[in-house]
Amino acid sequence: MEQLDLKYLQYAVEVFRCGSITKAANALYLAQSNLSRAIGELERSLGFTLFTRTKHGMIPTPEGEQFLKEAQVMLKRLNDLAVSFRSPSAEAVQLACVPSSLYVNTALELAKQFPDLRIQCQEYYDCRALFQTVASGKAAAAFITLGTEMKAEMQQYLEHQKLTYHMIAQSPAYGVIHRNSPLYHPETIPASIEYEKADMMLNVSYYEPIAIRFQQKLCEFPAARRVCYGTGRAANLDRLTAQPDLVMMSCHVYSSVLERNHLAAVPFRPEIPSYEYGYVTRSAAKPAEAEKCVLKEMQKLLMRELLISPL
Repeated sequence: MEQLDLKYLQYAVEVFRCGSITKAANALYLAQSNLSRAIGELERSLGFTLFTRTKHGMIPTPEGEQFLKEAQVMLKRLNDLAVSFRSPSAEAVQLACVPSSLYVNTALELAKQFPDLRIQCQEYYDCRALFQTVASGKAAAAFITLGTEMKAEMQQYLEHQKLTYHMIAQSPAYGVIHRNSPLYHPETIPASIEYEKADMMLNVSYYEPIAIRFQQKLCEFPAARRVCYGTGRAANLDRLTAQPDLVMMSCHVYSSVLERNHLAAVPFRPEIPSYEYGYVTRSAAKPAEAEKCVLKEMQKLLMRELLISPL
């Protein structure tokens, strides 16, 4: 029990709630292999088995069910206690974003810098709901990533919605690959990937509901053996782990996510500014002082992360 990891305990509770590694991994934004390993380490620390692994999912053992029910209660009590200790007058700043490890992890880091504010960031897979949460005033800003060739059409759409776009930075597209892949060559200067032997995975656009798509054919990406499409962050990470010849075309991936999942991000050569990062606010709204401060610091943290050399 001295080696009990609270984070792993939270993971186990989520598996207990979802009933499967796949669903829990999606909810936690973790690779399934990493989640399975964490559950195994937790069981070794406890000295007993929490789950029986079956083809129908993760079935809690009698001991596991009793333990995890108590863990759920304990974690909720700790969370409620932490909330009660916060200032009741703490101002809330709500942010929104497209599904992004970059934005979510940056918002979490930002929240640590402003303990007197309740900073939250919610992801939206449907851009219409994303923009609506800003237009309705429920979120101070929505952070987005888009292809540079999409910008003019996107701005036209946003103006119609009475929203204003603020650019933060541009960056090249990256090829994301597992570090153990034989197609990844960190010894070259710069590091390289053998794309001609790889399957390239493209992510489904967030903006399909409004008929604005990232046109990869307009960019000089290297020719790959085959092109396939991703299905979601956790599933994509699992596929990169399971398929050594798979490369994911991506915008910037948060550095700790790369590290945790043993991935490397290699900019396409030559470096073409294919992606743009920015945020959307209401055109006529005057942000509160807390919101202005949060947005300013969020931009600083994002710039710092974007300037880090890919792992």
